[in-house]
Amino acid sequence: MNKTIKKFLIPALVAAPLLFSCNPEDGNGGPGGGSGTIELLVWEDASNIETLETIAEYFKADYKQTYPHAPDINIRFEARQEAAAVSDLLTIGEGDNSPDIAAITSDTLSTAVQADLIAPAEYNEEVKNCFDDDVVGNVTLNDTIYAYPITSESQTIMYDKSKVSDPSIFDDFDKLLASGEKLAWDVNGEDSAYYMFGFLTDANLFGADGTDASSLDLDTPKAVKNYTDALTKYGSCFEPVSPEVAAALLRAGEVAGIVSSPFMYRTLTDAMGEDNIGLHVLPKINGEDMRPFSGYKEYVVSSYTDQPALAHMFANYLVSADNQIQRMLDLNYLPTRYDGEIESFLAESDILDTYQDSYDLSIPMPTIEQMGYYWSPMINFCQEMWDSRTTLTEATVKAGLQEVEDTIKG
Repeated sequence: MNKTIKKFLIPALVAAPLLFSCNPEDGNGGPGGGSGTIELLVWEDASNIETLETIAEYFKADYKQTYPHAPDINIRFEARQEAAAVSDLLTIGEGDNSPDIAAITSDTLSTAVQADLIAPAEYNEEVKNCFDDDVVGNVTLNDTIYAYPITSESQTIMYDKSKVSDPSIFDDFDKLLASGEKLAWDVNGEDSAYYMFGFLTDANLFGADGTDASSLDLDTPKAVKNYTDALTKYGSCFEPVSPEVAAALLRAGEVAGIVSSPFMYRTLTDAMGEDNIGLHVLPKINGEDMRPFSGYKEYVVSSYTDQPALAHMFANYLVSADNQIQRMLDLNYLPTRYDGEIESFLAESDILDTYQDSYDLSIPMPTIEQMGYYWSPMINFCQEMWDSRTTLTEATVKAGLQEVEDTIKG
């Protein structure tokens, strides 16, 4: 992010009132009403909590000014991985340890809805009016909006600038192979179904918009060839580890870069310095742009909260334009809503520009129920293909993808 703009914006955000719209239930008493102190528990990724604690203080001050007779609010954040939040909520259920608001990943939304873990978004009209159609579609199930979109994200290469003087080696796999460099890439681990889908460049996963359960075709000609070539022709380009493990390898100079979602960027810049980390879209393969998964992170309100009006108000506030700008400044998160001010910040940031380029090449992860049947068979496929890469053939890959498809169809 341009440092001049960053220096200018923060005081402006502090000085400006951060407004929210709502329909208070109890007049000047506010949505909570009563007396004493109201507490909201928010599950949030550990890397985001510092930024959100600041945002929460502004919310509390604005709330108190708007509802002077309302009880005080205490907003407490608990570190929880977004991808695990829904399964954790399912395990914990109702009780003192259950959150009022949770940050989740979009691919877990359908599970949360099916299990009645979350409530429909009360500020659904604001979501409809403030976000693009593809974003709204990703937080909608059965024509009901359930979540407040935080950020959109896709996969990029995060590389060490001191090791890579010419980032064009990442333009395609032929250049990468010729360079002799390696990328840490989860080709056979727990997240391989996420990180390897990008090679299936012409595969059909539940139709054009990811909502047609009957539309599925994974073993297409380009998908089969690209996946086969990735592991046989370009197998030496991969260091098969997760992004979390790869961070140490990047610092040690054992890999040139890491293929990851944006969550790793802050970890790398904290460890190595922001000026030492560059971003690049994924390499082309056989002349084709890879088509990685993209997804959204979003806030949901628990069905178990005893402060639903206040919880929805705060969740909606967290995804306001001002607070999305604050995330861009602090965390380099790509926004999910756009206006003139947000567009100007995007134009000044090479990091966000690369995230946007990657997102434009991506396929949004489907959120329909059938997507839950994709992960396990695809992980098994990725592991089996990697283990047999020295003798791998297109016929083997095609048969493996067909088996994944058959398993999804059940």
